Amino acid sequence: MPCPDCGSPFGEFRIAESVETHGLDCGPYERFYDEFVICSVCDGRFDPADWDAAGEAASLENDAPEDVTHEANFDAENHAMPGT
Repeated sequence: MPCPDCGSPFGEFRIAESVETHGLDCGPYERFYDEFVICSVCDGRFDPADWDAAGEAASLENDAPEDVTHEANFDAENHAMPGT
């Protein structure tokens, strides 16, 4: 999936663990796990969902049908396409 900022397909998935002590030496402690992707090109930090969403948006743009209009070939007088 490409980077949301620069479009590079190269990123590194990381998980960071942190402990919140609330200023106490003996607890209670809270553990937090943070998942993110670091872009190898622009060093941006992104949520994995944002990284995936950028890839889905890019694939939708590539799969989008071309805007084909037949208005130029439309015969307004006969309300039909020429040759029909």
